[in-house]
Amino acid sequence: MASVQAQVFENNEWVTRTITTDELISPPAPVHRMPPALPSTPQYGVLTKTIIESPITRWVLPVQLRSSRFNDVALVGDQYVQIYELGADTELRPIAKRIDFGAKIRNCLVMGTQNYLSGLRQDIHARYYRNGDVDMASASPSASTSLPNEADIFQQILVLVLDEDVVFLFMHQTASGDWQFFEIYRTISARRLVDPGFHAAISPDGGYLALASSENLFIVYQLESMDELRRQFKENSCVQPVRFELCRGIRGVIINMEFLHTGTPGTESASHVVLLIMTVHSEVVRLATYEWEKWEALQDALEKERPGHRLDAAAGLPLLVVPLTVRCQFIIITEHSMAICSDVLAGPPVFAPFELRYRPASDWHLGSRAPLWTAWTRPPREGSYHTDTDLIYLAREDGWVNCLEIRGDSGIETSISMGPLECNIDSGFASLSIPYGELLVVGGGYNPGSTWSVVARQEPKRIGSLPNWSPTTDLVLLSETSRYLKSDSGVPAKQPAAFEEIQNHVLPPDRIFACSGRGLSGAIIELRSGIEAKIGLDLSYPTPIKRCWAVPSFDATSEAGFFMLLALPHSSALLHISHDFSEVTERVQNEVKFDLLSTTLAVQVLQDTIIQITTTHATIVSPTGCYQHLISHMIKGLQDPLATVTDAVMMNTILALSVYSHSAFKIIVFILDENKFAENHVLDVEGEVTALAVHTLSAGICVLAGLSLGPSGPATLKIFPIKSSLLIERAGDDAQQNNTPRSRSPTRLAGMFAAFMPVDIKLDVGENPETTSVNAVTSIICHGDKMLIGMRDGAVLTIQPIADEQTGEVFEIDRTNYFGVSSSHVFKGMVVDNKCASTLVCNDAGLALIKEAKAKGKRSLGYFEKIFRVWLTDANEPHLQSPTVNSVAPLRDIPEYDDSTWAMVAGSHILIAQLQPRPAPIPRYLPTGGTPSGILYSERLEALVTIIVKKGIPSLHFFDPATGADLSHPVKKMAQQADVDVEYITNLGNPDIKVVSLLDWSYSDKGKLYEWFVLLTKWKENQGRLLVISAEQEVAVTNSGITRQIRFWAQFQRKFKDRPLRCGATDSNGVFLGFGNTVEYHIIERKKFVTYLKYDLPSPPTCLEVVSSTYLHVLTTHHSLVVLNYSCDAARNSGRMVLASRDGSTRNGLHSIDAGYLINIREPQHLILTSTLLCGVHGLWSPGETIYTPELKTLFTADLTKSVRKFVHGYTRPRWAKDATRYGRLSRLYRGGILGLAIDGSLTEFVILSEDMWRLLRYIQSLVIASKEIYFHAIARIARDRAYYNNIGSSSSSSRRRSIGDIGQLDLLDSAVPTNMHVDGDFLQLCLEKKMLPRIVSTPAELARLQALLEAVYLPSDDGTGTGTGKGKGTGTAAPSPITTETVLATYERTYDILEYYLSPAL
Repeated sequence: MASVQAQVFENNEWVTRTITTDELISPPAPVHRMPPALPSTPQYGVLTKTIIESPITRWVLPVQLRSSRFNDVALVGDQYVQIYELGADTELRPIAKRIDFGAKIRNCLVMGTQNYLSGLRQDIHARYYRNGDVDMASASPSASTSLPNEADIFQQILVLVLDEDVVFLFMHQTASGDWQFFEIYRTISARRLVDPGFHAAISPDGGYLALASSENLFIVYQLESMDELRRQFKENSCVQPVRFELCRGIRGVIINMEFLHTGTPGTESASHVVLLIMTVHSEVVRLATYEWEKWEALQDALEKERPGHRLDAAAGLPLLVVPLTVRCQFIIITEHSMAICSDVLAGPPVFAPFELRYRPASDWHLGSRAPLWTAWTRPPREGSYHTDTDLIYLAREDGWVNCLEIRGDSGIETSISMGPLECNIDSGFASLSIPYGELLVVGGGYNPGSTWSVVARQEPKRIGSLPNWSPTTDLVLLSETSRYLKSDSGVPAKQPAAFEEIQNHVLPPDRIFACSGRGLSGAIIELRSGIEAKIGLDLSYPTPIKRCWAVPSFDATSEAGFFMLLALPHSSALLHISHDFSEVTERVQNEVKFDLLSTTLAVQVLQDTIIQITTTHATIVSPTGCYQHLISHMIKGLQDPLATVTDAVMMNTILALSVYSHSAFKIIVFILDENKFAENHVLDVEGEVTALAVHTLSAGICVLAGLSLGPSGPATLKIFPIKSSLLIERAGDDAQQNNTPRSRSPTRLAGMFAAFMPVDIKLDVGENPETTSVNAVTSIICHGDKMLIGMRDGAVLTIQPIADEQTGEVFEIDRTNYFGVSSSHVFKGMVVDNKCASTLVCNDAGLALIKEAKAKGKRSLGYFEKIFRVWLTDANEPHLQSPTVNSVAPLRDIPEYDDSTWAMVAGSHILIAQLQPRPAPIPRYLPTGGTPSGILYSERLEALVTIIVKKGIPSLHFFDPATGADLSHPVKKMAQQADVDVEYITNLGNPDIKVVSLLDWSYSDKGKLYEWFVLLTKWKENQGRLLVISAEQEVAVTNSGITRQIRFWAQFQRKFKDRPLRCGATDSNGVFLGFGNTVEYHIIERKKFVTYLKYDLPSPPTCLEVVSSTYLHVLTTHHSLVVLNYSCDAARNSGRMVLASRDGSTRNGLHSIDAGYLINIREPQHLILTSTLLCGVHGLWSPGETIYTPELKTLFTADLTKSVRKFVHGYTRPRWAKDATRYGRLSRLYRGGILGLAIDGSLTEFVILSEDMWRLLRYIQSLVIASKEIYFHAIARIARDRAYYNNIGSSSSSSRRRSIGDIGQLDLLDSAVPTNMHVDGDFLQLCLEKKMLPRIVSTPAELARLQALLEAVYLPSDDGTGTGTGKGKGTGTAAPSPITTETVLATYERTYDILEYYLSPAL
């Protein structure tokens, strides 16, 4: 048989062998290919961090937690306590906020009596006898604080009822002047008390506290007196509020509980205690009273159950029970009646009904029934007033308020109706004292709260607003980045790393818009976070302004005000502003002593002397005279009549000028000596001087110059030490006078000053070599020896002194942050947190504040000094965007203004604003006039698209995100006729129509792309309608000044009889619709919608998402996630979508998002986040881009405190965030992240963690949980699913604060099961803020374990970054490093760096 030699492919390789003729002519054997092996299931964790807290305020309580001298109020929500102080201008100023309770606040009460009015009266009398007459208007809350009393500490205590604990909270002042919270936890011992705090009451004198569940059990605490508690705190800072407690069961369900007033506190009658309890049993409402004397034992008082008295069931259940201060009476309010109840201790109670003036429901009421009375408050009065008279404010939910004056004999003496207060009123309602009246503080229900001034015989006047953007139902990201990151299919495409770095520096962060509120107060809000600057004055000038300076007036009268000196392009201007900003006048040259004919370059205020430097003159103005010097005479030594001054700077009495002379730049230094400037130094420089500064560093006076060398080299910072005994003496005196920080200088820096050697620092930090030569320094400031340099390319450099003997370097660039694409200018900011310096950065991207961090070790890595965006807000126009600020100037030299008041230049506007001390959410409101129910952003139209429901009627609207203007122009298309303007487009404008979903649809047909909007509606509860809408921009000029409108009309529709729609999604070919238990795919054929595919689901769908134009992710109400393939041949042939995968768990799905493309790994995969109605978030995994396993794997489960209503992915971090992914971060872009919105207005960030990083962060969390610094109950929601929880929970309450030092126990917490893969970033934030590592890493074994875990994720290099390529898995088995002080500090520093990186703000 013939044979040949040939190459054949066998066993996955090419081989040469002999083959026969039969083998050549025989048919090929079937090839049996083995299916590719599925990758192993990864171990991913999830880090959650709250980036915006819920704004909901449940309680508003006047409380003196600091002392009786402060007029404070507490705003309490589900998770936070915020203390505000009422200022002299009736503004509420934030003092402190506490959010780390770790459990929901179920109820809130105030213990003790308020003593503010009596304290204010004593202060007024003291000032009267000391200074003479006192103006009552000046007897403001802030004025009373001017007489401190060291013995005057907390006057009242805030009592918070949590899930299993009672917290007694007050405040004390630290040595540094900060106010801190002091808390005492008391565990609720009655285990049968279900939902403790559902009802809560405290006796008028604060002697007894009663808590009740929603069932048949209550507990009474006997408390120490406030005098005793203050004595305990003064003696040993230890307070024990509870003396005794007793639990009592009764028949029936408790519906209300209150302590009644038996007499004025301090009198004999006040020793009698009466506890009123209302119950329902067998549909019978009863009123029972438990009464006892204070000296009587609780066991005797509560020994027997009181049967009580039967109430009239026809009156209904009580909504409010208001205890009155006269004769043990109270007001009972039901839905349809009001009455004063008396004689409750002498037999059957006597009810005296009364009626209030009828007021129809206001526009702020949404219900279909009559509005209800929801809250009450008692205005502050002196104690003697309440002997026979009481005063009550009653609030109705639609904003109406009624003031009742009640006397013991005659009942209702007067009733005054006022309002409405232009907001919805829930339970948050309180009254504070102001001169000549009261201030009503309203927390708001489903709209922003407000403050109102109530003065006798006048209508209430609105003073301010309290932010509240809940409920939030939907959100969208306005992103310029998405234009460059989306592929043709609409899915974010994977771009090269170089592009990702470019976008971090160039593109602005995504903006977050959400649907907020209901009814008349509905709005689209832009969620922002940072430092708020409240605008008090907005001045418009005819020409653009370069800079401004605030200088004092020498007029001694109180009406004198101050001056604002403006630097214009070719001249200067001087404005006079009154102290209350009510009058602004411009002065001309012949009226003032300043030089207004040339541009001002620098201004210096020295006690009673003002120095102005312009391009032509140096002017010295004082109360005794004016001295003016020609600049040309001062620089005549250059012998150049054409010499030009380009820049000037002054530090106290030292002046430096940048002069262009003989085609070169020179720096001339002068010193002010008796109203004359004496030349001191002439410095030759190479290149152009682009920035100039004079500062006193630790070793002497220096001139700092930013030099541009052009094509010959990068921008350079040159430091010139100045040798002059007079200069050194003057600078030393000035530094001592101004408390200039002096820090230790490295020996080489001291040597530089000793030799007076100039130092060059090359600033070649640009990532693009082509732009390095055109970059330049714009501004220079110093904080001690640290220098901050503003650059032309938008960067801000931080330069630190070093002592490197090997390289000979004296300074190094410690940090580089980019703030925008235009020039960044730096200015010295205010002192924050009492000690930390700050820097203000002006850029086209907005104003920012850098809070300088303390050095963490030998060398600060410099990446995480806290940087906050500064948002300018106008209370009168909350829809305005924050303007771009060009320059800032402090008003600290002006009497009556502190370090927080600044003048800001924005183009041709001057804004005087007050910077708030702490970062907070700063929402921007775009009012809609109705309830917004869905939102999209159209890049083509550059508009926000939303559904607005007004009086039950839905309509489609388009809003300009820049101005907030409504651009909507609905029309009706007519055949062969012009469009007709209509109020509503077809199939809208009917109260029977309910909009289910709003979708955008990019439809592709025959190479053409159509951009439509799709409305899914429900008609009369049993019919569905699909409405397709077209829209286009048009030029228009309206009466409101709008220059453009969006014209839109109904394109076509489809009706579904007896099939109400639930949800939908779109792709380029069709629309997916969810009906009942079915999902269908509809496409357009011959200009009609036809059903192309369908699939029967196990339960109704709640959310649809198209992935990769191939798969449909369907989240169901009861069966979690179902993945369907709608593009395969089997689906097209059968007309039914093919099940690709599903979640085997039965969960109540709410929303989902595909996050697999965000993970920075080589193998494609799917990672889907799903949220549930039970506050859970689950991570589901599938191995490949086109491979789905029959059942999705659950990688992690996170239990949150609220349900995530919607997930989004966006690049929300600001430009200054470091763009490189570090420490093994899985996200492809550091600025990108997954955000989740809850209906309560909170926003949570989700970060996917690698296994090594999860082990490290989980271990730190375990140490925080085990520490004595965090109360056990605050972490119960994390620990409740762990094996060790029952062991700790069964121990005695006295041992519930403990340390778990056994590594074996901590290993149990680190087992890689889905329920353990969640890391709570809020607890790690506590560890970072309180610098807890030295206290929680308490043993050598714990330190060694921490070092081993760090090794897996952190390898420090010369630039301080971590590569994430550590050895092993970080399980703690590596040999520990020798324990020295240096290694311990290095371990802590590296750990803090990682925490700062992962916990950095996402907004």
